[in-house]
Amino acid sequence: MQMKTLISAIAVSSLAAAACMAQSGTLPDSTRAQIDAGNQAWIDGVKTGNVPLIIATYAVDAVDCGPTGECTRGKSQIEQHMKAQLARLGLAHTASVKTWGTSQQGNFVYEWGQAEATFGGEKNLVEKYLTVWQQQSDGNWKIFRNMVIPDK
Repeated sequence: MQMKTLISAIAVSSLAAAACMAQSGTLPDSTRAQIDAGNQAWIDGVKTGNVPLIIATYAVDAVDCGPTGECTRGKSQIEQHMKAQLARLGLAHTASVKTWGTSQQGNFVYEWGQAEATFGGEKNLVEKYLTVWQQQSDGNWKIFRNMVIPDK
């Protein structure tokens, strides 16, 4: 097993265990609205190429991990990565985020689901995800950790 795959598997297991242990229940309306707005920012951003709209949903010290275990650290590096990805894929014709579940533990909300987008030239993105949202000192919720869950 490659080291990146092993690290990714350990990280997914750790985050999933934390989410399972977290306090379950309905999120407060204001929290749910901010997370939904963050997901909508991704949808709108990949359809229009507005990367700053997407990046505004990330905490300064965020970490974003892809399906093969590669991780991008920090808001500015994540922004550069997303710009390169959209330059390669083009604008999305369609995009959606489906939240399958959430669980809150203090200042963290664990959200899991599936994001999809279709691009020109038969390029499609279908990714299961686990996102950890962190409540910031100003009360806003930002993405603290985001991980694509590999299919294999």
